[in-house]
Amino acid sequence: MKSKNSSRLLLAFLGATALVVAACGSSGESSTADTAAVTEDTAAAVDAKPFDGVTLTFGKAPHGEDEKANWEKWLPAFTEKTGIKVELTQVPWDQLEALYTANFASDTPYDVTYQTSTHLTLFGDRGAFEDLTPRINGADFASDLKNFPAGVLGASTYNGKLYGLPFVVGTIAMYANLDMMKSAGVATVPTTEEELVAASKAIMADQKSKGNKDVLGFYTPRTVADYGWYFTLASVHNRGGDFLSADGKTAMMDSKEVKDSAQVAVDMICKDKVQPANGLYNREAAIELFKAGKLAFILDEPSRVKTFKEAKLPFAWDIGMPVGYNGKATQFATTGHWAISAKSKNADAAWEFVKWLSSAEFNSTYNQRYAFVPARLDADASGGDEMLARNASWVSVWDGLKTSPKVSQLLDEYAKALEAATSCKTSVDDAFAAAQKGATEALAKG
Repeated sequence: MKSKNSSRLLLAFLGATALVVAACGSSGESSTADTAAVTEDTAAAVDAKPFDGVTLTFGKAPHGEDEKANWEKWLPAFTEKTGIKVELTQVPWDQLEALYTANFASDTPYDVTYQTSTHLTLFGDRGAFEDLTPRINGADFASDLKNFPAGVLGASTYNGKLYGLPFVVGTIAMYANLDMMKSAGVATVPTTEEELVAASKAIMADQKSKGNKDVLGFYTPRTVADYGWYFTLASVHNRGGDFLSADGKTAMMDSKEVKDSAQVAVDMICKDKVQPANGLYNREAAIELFKAGKLAFILDEPSRVKTFKEAKLPFAWDIGMPVGYNGKATQFATTGHWAISAKSKNADAAWEFVKWLSSAEFNSTYNQRYAFVPARLDADASGGDEMLARNASWVSVWDGLKTSPKVSQLLDEYAKALEAATSCKTSVDDAFAAAQKGATEALAKG
C-alpha cells in the first residue's frame, strides 16, 4: 500500500544512522543432539498458555479521549493468546514525570509503560527500566528485529543501552480551512513562515469584511502546559540549530537559531496578531475553534485527522507540512517506546506483552487510529487513508528528539522561555538568557 511504501522509504532514511546492537548470549540455535523427541506431554505443554494466570500492570498516557475504550477492545486478544491479563492505568500527561517518579520508586511499579524520548533515558539511567538489548537480539525476536531500522533504534539508545523498544515516530501537521483560503484568494496551504502570516492576515481581513470579526488566522501551542516546545523546535532545526549540542554537553538556548525561531513565534502573537494571546485559548479550545470554522490554520498532531473526519466538519479542509524557513522544512517530534520495569516480577511475561504491542499487526491497528508513523517497516499506518499516507511520507525529513537523561529538564527551560517571550512582556533575549542559565546549571549537576 502507498503508506507502507512511504514508511519503508522514510524509515530507510532514518536507518542512515548506523547502530550495531551487541549480540548477547548464544545465537539461539540448537544441535540435533540437543533436540529431544517431542512426547505427548511436551506437545501439550507447547499448546498450553505459558503465562496463564499472570497479571501485568500497564501505565500509559493517552493519545486520545477514546484510548481507554480502545484498549478494552484490544487487550482481550492478547489475553486469549497468552493467558496474561493486563491492568491499564492512564497517566495524565501533565503529571507524568511526578507520577512515574513515585511509581518507579515503589516496590510495585508498572510492569510495562509507554515512554517518549523525553523520559525514556531519564528514568532508564536511574535504573527504572530493563535494558532490552539482550532481548531484541534473542531468537524469539529475530524475525521482528530486521524490521526496525538502525536509525530508529539509534535515536533511542543511550550509552549502548536500549531502555525501550521503539513503537512510533511522531510527526506534526498543518490543518487548513480550504473554504476560508478560497474566499480570501489564498491558493495553497502555506509552506513558509512568511506565507503563513500573509495568508492568515488575508483570511482574517476577508472574514471581517463579511462580518465574521472573531475569525483567527493561526494557532499552535506556545505554553508550558500545552507543550509549546513540541510544536516550535522544528523551526529551530529548519535554521540549522538546536537547544543542545550534538554531544549533549552544552546548552544552546541563547543561540541565534533558537532566538530567531522564538522571535517568529512572538511576532505572530504580539506584532502581526494572527495568533491569539497566550491564555486566551488552550490547545483543545483551539481545536474546537478550528472545528467550528473560526480558525484558518492550526498546527497539531496527525491524530486529529480521524477525529476531524468523524466529526464531518462543515467545510473543506486538508493537511500540509509545518512551514519551513529558507527552503528547509523538517519534522520535529518524539519517539514512543515500550519499557519494562527493572523491578518487574513478571519480566518474561512483560516481554511477551511488549512483543505483541510492537507487532506489525498491533502497530498498524494503533496507528491507523492515532496516526503516528510505525517504528517498524512492515506496519501500515494509513489503512488506505490518503492524508495519513501523506503524513507517513513526511518522516523522510524527520529531525526529531534524541533521548538523553537531561533532555526533559532542558526542554522545560526552553518551554518556560518560549512562554515568557510570547507573553509579549519579556524580550526574547532576556527569556532565553534565563533558559541558558537554567539549562547550563542542569547539565553541570551531572
